[in-house]
Amino acid sequence: MNLTDSQRQAIEHDGRNLQLIACAGSGKTEVVARRVVHLLTPGSPDSLAPENIVAFTFTEKAAAELKERVVTRTREALGEIAGMAEMFVGTIHSFCLELLQSESPKHLKYDVLNEVQQRLFVDRNSRKSGLTTSTVLTGAALRRYQDSKHYVTALSILREAQRDEAQLADCSVFAGLHTYQKLLDEKSYFDYSSILDEAVALLTKEDSLRERLADRIKYVIVDEYQDVNPIQEAIVSSLHELGARICVVGDDDQTIYQWRGSDVDNILTFEERYPAVDQISIEENFRSSEGVVETARPFIEQNTERLRKAMKNTGVQPYETGDIIALSFATPAEEAQYIAATARALRGVAFLEGEEKRGLSWSDMAVLLRSVKANAEPITAALQAAGVPFVVTGMTNLFGTAEAEAARQLFYFIGDNGVDAAGVEQAWISADLGFEAEALSTAVEGAATAKAALTDPDQKRWGQYSIQRVFLNFLEQAGLREEVVPNGRGEVVFYNLGKFSQVISDFEAIHYQSKPSEKYGSFASFLQYRAEDAYAEGWQDNQYANPDAVRIMTIHQAKGMQWPVVLVPALLRNRFPAKKPGGRTAWHLIPREGIKGQARYEGTIEDERRLFYVAMTRSQKFLHLTWAPVSSNQLYRRRSQFWDDILVSKHVKRRPPDYSTRERLSPRARAGVANVVFSFSDLKYFFECPYQFKLRILYGFNAPLHEALGYGKSLHDALAEVHARAIRGDVAEAAEVPRLVDTHLHAPYAYPALRRELEASAERVLRDYLADNAALFDKIEFSEKQVEVNLGDGVSINGRIDLVRRIDTDEITVVDHKSSDRAQAEDVTEAQLHVYALGYQNLTGRRPDYVETYELDERKRKRRSVDDEFIDDVKHETRAAARALRASALLPTPAAEKCRSCDYLRMCTAGREAVRVK
Repeated sequence: MNLTDSQRQAIEHDGRNLQLIACAGSGKTEVVARRVVHLLTPGSPDSLAPENIVAFTFTEKAAAELKERVVTRTREALGEIAGMAEMFVGTIHSFCLELLQSESPKHLKYDVLNEVQQRLFVDRNSRKSGLTTSTVLTGAALRRYQDSKHYVTALSILREAQRDEAQLADCSVFAGLHTYQKLLDEKSYFDYSSILDEAVALLTKEDSLRERLADRIKYVIVDEYQDVNPIQEAIVSSLHELGARICVVGDDDQTIYQWRGSDVDNILTFEERYPAVDQISIEENFRSSEGVVETARPFIEQNTERLRKAMKNTGVQPYETGDIIALSFATPAEEAQYIAATARALRGVAFLEGEEKRGLSWSDMAVLLRSVKANAEPITAALQAAGVPFVVTGMTNLFGTAEAEAARQLFYFIGDNGVDAAGVEQAWISADLGFEAEALSTAVEGAATAKAALTDPDQKRWGQYSIQRVFLNFLEQAGLREEVVPNGRGEVVFYNLGKFSQVISDFEAIHYQSKPSEKYGSFASFLQYRAEDAYAEGWQDNQYANPDAVRIMTIHQAKGMQWPVVLVPALLRNRFPAKKPGGRTAWHLIPREGIKGQARYEGTIEDERRLFYVAMTRSQKFLHLTWAPVSSNQLYRRRSQFWDDILVSKHVKRRPPDYSTRERLSPRARAGVANVVFSFSDLKYFFECPYQFKLRILYGFNAPLHEALGYGKSLHDALAEVHARAIRGDVAEAAEVPRLVDTHLHAPYAYPALRRELEASAERVLRDYLADNAALFDKIEFSEKQVEVNLGDGVSINGRIDLVRRIDTDEITVVDHKSSDRAQAEDVTEAQLHVYALGYQNLTGRRPDYVETYELDERKRKRRSVDDEFIDDVKHETRAAARALRASALLPTPAAEKCRSCDYLRMCTAGREAVRVK
């Protein structure tokens, strides 16, 4: 890559704090990666070690991309550098969670609630959570279900914003914050806000921690700085106070999360708030054509509250007349038909990607909406009618798919919610998934049996009534298999049913221990009344799910992404820009004057303009902007003012394009998975069977919750405390075992008798471990050490090594503790151990001598020498796994013994055959 002057200046900057204003498509990831290389270069005035650098990204996907780029550029410039895993690259939430768990042993067992689980948690514990004991500002009590969304939002605002507490004296939600936090601690949960809140408390109050961080962290990079909120800024500021220099990277023109508290003033005033700041603008766009750049730039320049800069075209993508189109239609149905026709017309059109051309495919196209929930339905109907494969990213409109709606009908039936067995059968027939009539009837009969068991007077254990198990059993009995779904729809159907499995997991995480009939009744009610609204429109998908299909998503979801073809429909007044929402909001619970800068949460025309700018700049070449009046609603009958704003561009054409004369090539989907980051457990699943990996990791089918889930991790957490103390010279004694178990045992799904068994077992294992291993505690080099293996070409593995021992002869052993009874093939264990060996080598620059498994239950130690040939095999197999993932070639590797214990046996033809043969 040939660097521009501003890019080179940013990379080679020394000394002061730095603010990089990075316009859309300006190559900021490359600049930041090379800047890190500059910081790592020995002999420079700023030379640092990897552990001295912290880089905050907005998403984990962005973190994976940045870390891969950093490692690649470092190798090119400096060769192999030991300890790259010590460089933190990730979200602020991840950094704070790691901080809390490393400083406070009790937090090791805390689970993190996602936003849906948090709302379910608040509803289920409506009084203890403070929901029904709080009121709106006028004094009316909050109601379960109806007000939980606003209550949860209010809780987040109060903890993440700057407060004027004098103005909050009469706010019952603020007064009850401690009640909610007490409940989180009682159940061993974090929510996203509590992670940040507690981390700030640690950073500001714990002197010993501050000293350690000051010694370690010398440079902090903050990507997407425009989207940082006040509590996140407090974390950045705290690290600066401890001596770290700060480099912020962002673009105020792309501030789009103000409704979640992001404060654009952070980036606008950075130069005033931090000392000795140099500001560099990186303005060249290396993503889009001249037409996109010259349409988007004057549009965003209408904003008055912005830093001075001007996005510049670099000619990286050729512009042709007809690439950018703006059209109006008589109805949304006609608009949707145009979108479907355009997708079909563009498929196979030659597109320049780097130095080569390829034919566009479905996954090169994205439909970006201000609101998927409000405007996607006619578009999905038109795409389906035209035979264009599509996926709706996230959970929005999930139940608009026939397969997810059929799943919902199944649980209406079991939950006794007005659907009979015939209705369930008809719903699945309508979904057209290739079921044989007899198999489907058998599955419905199985569901009826499960329903009858709910009222059995002789109730069994909770695990017998798992919603997830009933769901998977139904799909298996009905004969659902990817290859039998008609018309090549198997991949998209499994993608949607995998998302339904996630809905079940979110619900069951909170309601697992409810009485069976109540649990299924509540789940049916959740599906009917709350599930469609529970998932925010910006809900993120699995980054590896990559069907060759048109993406339909919100503009918020599209941030940081790009496509050759972008379509932005529904450009309607009151939709985009959006009108302020009516009805009750969080601001009926919190006085506006109690939150500093409150107006940003409700948005302005400049915020909406930034969002539209983001939508346009996702396009590399083709950009289609459309609108049609919604005759049934007075609010949405006129075009957006943004429509008129973009028509001033000479590049925007007003007639339907003819793409038939364009150069055409065979459609070839782009490489959708650039960076493959395997965790240790991901690799274990892949090595066991790539198709199991596909069902579990890509599609998201979750296995049923096991009642003893958490026991193995609890043992590991207890040992982590024991080992960390041993490194400091504080050796745990047998008398401490009950306290260790009480602190770390977290088995949230265990029934009382099982809980007592697990407590007794954990105490026995820990006593035995202390007795057997205390003599080796002074040999511990690392415990719970984060490691990373980067294999090049965007492929890496990360995870934690349980233990590393270095004995007096300087021999090094990497130890993995095993606590599960589940059998694992010897070759899979061997591969795992050598991945750990690779991780240690990358961390320290030295290959370990031995790898060892320690069976905690049986007190057995299995040691083996590290084998160079086996390490080479593991590298080869991991690269092959990444190639298979990128090519969507995740085929089953059946073997009777392995397949019998697979959670997804009956959804796999090869597995069924393997078991039948035996």
